[in-house]
Amino acid sequence: MAQSAIGVFRISGVGCCERFNKALNKPISEYRKVFLRDVFWGDILVDRCSVVFYSSPSSYTGEDSVEVFCHGGLSVIKSLTGVFLALGFREAEPGEFSKIAFENGKLSLNEAEAVADLIHSEDVDRGLLSSEAVAGKLSSIISDLGDRVDALRVFIEGSIDFSDEDYNFIAEGDVCSRLVEIRSSLVGLIDSSLVSTKKLTKNRVLFFGPPNTGKSSLFNRMLGFERALVSSVPGTTRDLIDSEMFYNSVNMELVDSAGIRETNDLIEIKGVALSGGELEKSDLVLVILDHLTENYIDSFRSTLKEKSFLLVFNKSDEKEPLSSYDCVVSAKSGRGVLELKELIFNFIKEDKKDKKDSKKTFLIRERHLSLFNAALSALDSCIQKISSEDDVDVAAEDLHQVRSSFDEFLGVKYPDDLLGDIFKDFCIGK
Repeated sequence: MAQSAIGVFRISGVGCCERFNKALNKPISEYRKVFLRDVFWGDILVDRCSVVFYSSPSSYTGEDSVEVFCHGGLSVIKSLTGVFLALGFREAEPGEFSKIAFENGKLSLNEAEAVADLIHSEDVDRGLLSSEAVAGKLSSIISDLGDRVDALRVFIEGSIDFSDEDYNFIAEGDVCSRLVEIRSSLVGLIDSSLVSTKKLTKNRVLFFGPPNTGKSSLFNRMLGFERALVSSVPGTTRDLIDSEMFYNSVNMELVDSAGIRETNDLIEIKGVALSGGELEKSDLVLVILDHLTENYIDSFRSTLKEKSFLLVFNKSDEKEPLSSYDCVVSAKSGRGVLELKELIFNFIKEDKKDKKDSKKTFLIRERHLSLFNAALSALDSCIQKISSEDDVDVAAEDLHQVRSSFDEFLGVKYPDDLLGDIFKDFCIGK
């Protein structure tokens, strides 16, 4: 929980509006309108809030719902939480609202997953890709493909049921060419989609280098607040410290690490080892040196080898560098920090351009890709059988498998443990 200008509470369930009315100075009887109300508990005024009531099914979850917009002070939020608990409400599980919305038919399973991907998006581009899915565009495409598959199953099953009739269902329905069109549409959808892991990976930027070169000070300066402990004693950072920074449409995860040197301190040794392991996970490494450690440049170049890195000279307020660096900064005065942010941003932007993310239309998960590939395989099998006019009855089963894959994507049917796996990655409140 963190202090903010505004706090937002969401309540959902049968009778929640009537129950919350008990805490208001004046009851609300209209829906989908914003009312200013005082929230009391006993004779004590807790806060003056904006309140909106929603009636089923016209809400996010499809149930009766209440949204409360309060002042964002921690004491206010804590007091309001106490009021809700005293009224008999409970804290929602992560993703519970979206899960209820899915179960009530307000969202397809893909749209619900896209809500989580939108929340975890690490840059504007991926956020826009997720938004397309949240809006239902991807679900609509898959639903349409499923309807086209069902239409062709009628002709194939008709040829089986009326095989003794003098009528060629397969030819009259132009089944083979229409199957090829469906396959082409699915391949095009896959090619235009960016496949992401279940939990999106941030653009990780590792602060790396000898101890006492000002890594933590620069880390704090980049963030704009003190996240890491700063001391003149070498080896102060004993573990990894990370924090997010959003800059020019890109979300970056900055990671401050232990200094690299020979040491007899067991705790520091573990921190140094952890730093080394973090190298492989990082997209970009900032090698932070100063006027006392410039002689380590070649050593760090050798250590990093093919890894993407920037050489950064810190403490320029004390002394200018003797060697050539990608960026010269001063964590103390702020010199060069904006230029360093631009360098990092440009690197990430070019890296994404190389991966051709910008040409994608949708963000999909590995689960989705697996289902699409299964549908493609079944389509290929069906096309082969129809073309050779062999095993037409089995070809009908192939199309059933295609439809089954599409239904699992949309959430029409799904394995018992799938919902738990999906919604556990949501934040509380969604």
